Amino acid sequence: MQANVIFWNKAAEQLTGFLITDFEKQNLHDLIHHTNQQGEHVPLTECPVYHALNSGESIFVEDDIFWRKDGTSFPVEYTVNPMVEKGEFIGTVITFRDISEKKKTEQMLAEWEKLSLVGQMSVGIAHEIRNPITSLKGFVQLIRESKQLREDYFDIMDSEFNRIEKIIKELLMFSKPKDINFTQHDLKDLITQVVMLMEPQAILKNIRIDTEWNSNEAIISCLEHQIKQAFLNLIKNATEAMVNGGNIIIKVDTNEKDVLIQVIDNGPGIPKEKLKKIGEPFFTTKEGGTGLGMMVTKNIIKNNHQGSLEVESEVGKGTTFHIRLPLGMDC
Repeated sequence: MQANVIFWNKAAEQLTGFLITDFEKQNLHDLIHHTNQQGEHVPLTECPVYHALNSGESIFVEDDIFWRKDGTSFPVEYTVNPMVEKGEFIGTVITFRDISEKKKTEQMLAEWEKLSLVGQMSVGIAHEIRNPITSLKGFVQLIRESKQLREDYFDIMDSEFNRIEKIIKELLMFSKPKDINFTQHDLKDLITQVVMLMEPQAILKNIRIDTEWNSNEAIISCLEHQIKQAFLNLIKNATEAMVNGGNIIIKVDTNEKDVLIQVIDNGPGIPKEKLKKIGEPFFTTKEGGTGLGMMVTKNIIKNNHQGSLEVESEVGKGTTFHIRLPLGMDC
């Protein structure tokens, strides 16, 4: 079957500008589905419609483009269902719709979501920085009125300055660096380096860190310092959560497309009502924490490296972070 059109209704004519007579010499694919969203030519044999025509399968394509007669394109979603006559497969019925307005609405909602996040972060930043600034102003006033330079005042003020500096550093980490080349690295080497860095602190708290490699290598294209920072944050969080010692296991496994990393601890765990807030700005389960470390980690993995980050936990049993990163990606 060669995607020849035998019926074309008025709605299809209005959407594409093509008439049924336009298909007398050319097939459906050549006229309306010859390139993908990146403008690359799609051979007929790689066309989902052609595949459905020859296999008799039903398919649904959520996001694609079709071309109009005037040379412009529009986003579509479509279904292809088999036509059967007397038990014999004779063709397909294609139903498609223009999703331009749907995509505009989705984009608008995404922009509103970003603005909402900026608003939340602004309130959080103002709150987190205002507290140490208020404290600093109070000590400056005390020094001015008492005219005494007490050492304990300076210790507390130094601590408050350090807190402000920490918040600013973590916020700067949140933005994706521009014009920086991604390089190829074996993820296992990067994790090994992070574990070596964290082991002295873990040993002091009677915590053992083990690694399990279920593949020979896991090559990814990444920003080395960011990936290290992400796993440093995860391991650091685990060590800080365990008060009376414990174990952290890091498992790395690969398949054809991606690498799965699990950071597992047997610490106190996180209550269900708090799990969904992990990664939100200024939400933290640690005393003295800012919550920005997990936000940075989430941004590094999901936004900067097109990966995924999920967490599961049970109070009294521990927490597991599941991270997926694409193998050998180009960014």
